[in-house]
Amino acid sequence: MPAGRGGLFAAMVLSFALAAAARGQPEPAPWNQFRGPNGQGFAPEACIPAQFGPDTNLVWKTAVPEGHSSPILWGNRIFLTAREPAKPKELVTLAVDRQRGIILWRKTVTADSPGRFHQLNNAAASTPVADARHVFAYFGTFGLVCYDHGGNEIWQRRLATPESKYGVATSPILYQDTVILVLDGDRRDSRLLAVRQETGETAWEQPRPMFKAGWSTPVIFRHDGVDALLVLGSRRLTACQPASGEEIWWLGGFPEETVGLPATGGGLIFAGAAALGGRGDEQLDAAATWKTTIAEFDLNHDGQIQREEMTRGFAFIQRPELPKDNPGYGLPVKDMDALLKMFDHDKNRIITEAEWKQTMSGFAAYSHPFLAAIRPGATQDARPSHVAWETRRGIPETPSPLFHQGRLYLVRDGGLLTCLEAATGRELFRERIGATGQYIASPIATADKILVASCPGIVTVLAAGSQFQVLARNPFNEEIFATPALADNRLYVRTAGHLIALGQ
Repeated sequence: MPAGRGGLFAAMVLSFALAAAARGQPEPAPWNQFRGPNGQGFAPEACIPAQFGPDTNLVWKTAVPEGHSSPILWGNRIFLTAREPAKPKELVTLAVDRQRGIILWRKTVTADSPGRFHQLNNAAASTPVADARHVFAYFGTFGLVCYDHGGNEIWQRRLATPESKYGVATSPILYQDTVILVLDGDRRDSRLLAVRQETGETAWEQPRPMFKAGWSTPVIFRHDGVDALLVLGSRRLTACQPASGEEIWWLGGFPEETVGLPATGGGLIFAGAAALGGRGDEQLDAAATWKTTIAEFDLNHDGQIQREEMTRGFAFIQRPELPKDNPGYGLPVKDMDALLKMFDHDKNRIITEAEWKQTMSGFAAYSHPFLAAIRPGATQDARPSHVAWETRRGIPETPSPLFHQGRLYLVRDGGLLTCLEAATGRELFRERIGATGQYIASPIATADKILVASCPGIVTVLAAGSQFQVLARNPFNEEIFATPALADNRLYVRTAGHLIALGQ
């Protein structure tokens, strides 16, 4: 977009804000980053029906290349990133017209390597962020690239790919005149990086040598007129100065692998992570994993597993509530003899129920799920004085917690929804929503509805409140990994192959 038109667009945005203020109404914050305003997933002004899908309340449907990044909005444009499967090093940024669903422009950068990713991750997993003039896209295998709203490249900044066994998934955020990224990896070179929005040059950089790879996105939290940058990383939540990255306070006790971003509301900060392997409860149900294993592999029905019965498909089951072909069901095993050594304590090449449960108990003790509610205002270690409550039950692996009207919603694989009283941590309900499978997308909300999207492609709509009530289950017949976006009276859902606008 030429400079003159960019200035005109900014003036239009300002005029809309002034008009809203004149009517006594606050201007809704744009859904311009991962999970909307400040990453909190809440659009109070949005009004959408409970039932929608490819054939119901469809506004438009547009084919887009594959990618796990979520759509973001500014003005009449939707921005998202993708990659071309036939050209895995080509990374794409798209702009789509909000009203008509047509692709306005697509721009490509080329990575040096296609990278390595878990099958539930993707080279275009990081969600872009936009302001009134620019859109900033981050690709873990490339770095940052900045375009104006017309698709003209303003700058690009090559960045080393953080070392990770699953691939990169963190998303950039904006603060004042900077773009902030969490670049945590397994080579002890983790860091926070802020670059100038106008040029891509480094504004500040803060090393994090004690942090391993993470997949969380940072959040800005304001308390008593002071901003803090909340960063959930391996084993620790930190609050940093957003103008320098310097640490203000921290809270330990988190697992090594963190994905979801912190939620805020009611004067509290909520941050959590599942245990290694994705376990959300303190207690591992070893009996359930044994029952599942015996049912499939105990061919001679003697209630044990012989080495000869550890055939193709045998896995270290972690979540028996998921379908067997789901990537989160269990840890795939190539070396059966090595796995046998873990369980076979008496070395007779047979796994008994007692040996199985003992080994699984040891695995559970190695890592614990954890979620805490933290009061702001701490200095240094927040645990002695600023932890309001904590829990080790129902913690999501990938979806972020959702704060909504004094309640905290947690979504786990298998479609397990837990609702807590945010001020106290008291459980209000814990129910299956009736849509199974794994959950990567984070829950979002309007004033009266909670929306949850599953990987198999079911978007469940629930009534917001302390009582469990499913309003609709909407199938899309395509996988969903991206968190949907909300604006005005529209819901934007990205499936494996399409971007879909829905509303009455």
